[in-house]
Amino acid sequence: MDKLNELSHGAKIVLGAAIVFLIVSFFNWQEVDLGPIGEAGVSMWDGIGWIAGLLAIALIVWQAVRLANINVEIGVTPAMVTAALALLMLIFTFIKFLVDNEFRTFWAWLGLALAIVVAIGAWLNMQAAGESMQSVMDRFGGRSEATTTTSTTTTAPPPPPPSETTPTAPTPPEEPPPPPADADRTT
Repeated sequence: MDKLNELSHGAKIVLGAAIVFLIVSFFNWQEVDLGPIGEAGVSMWDGIGWIAGLLAIALIVWQAVRLANINVEIGVTPAMVTAALALLMLIFTFIKFLVDNEFRTFWAWLGLALAIVVAIGAWLNMQAAGESMQSVMDRFGGRSEATTTTSTTTTAPPPPPPSETTPTAPTPPEEPPPPPADADRTT
């Protein structure tokens, strides 16, 4: 339990909301009443929703790895991994929500709300780690050419100070000498 206190508030929100999201994903997100026959429905795992489910599992496992103090070097910070997984989970949950828009139940609305909460928690986690969307863009080469040019000019050494002497006009080029007079006459 002490390890859980080491997580930022954003990471705690991500972990808790992802666990609840995973549980909600198994309830019927779309359901139709067939009268005397009964009811029929499908969970989030039907269609494209399975991707959101796997991303929720990946988020939970990622947070468990962080709780276990296992250092995984993948080239990005843990907060960025959490944010990427949360954003992808939100995107695929939203796609599932829009594609299967008929006979939607309370569980679909709750699942979408939980995916939004997970994404907000990931954003709070990034802020707690001192990262921003600009740092993500910089890390993955999303800089524009103007930004790259600006950053290279700021790191270059400053130009030398101008000299105190006043500039003089350049001297005109010398004219070629005239041809010798004897060379024109041949006898």
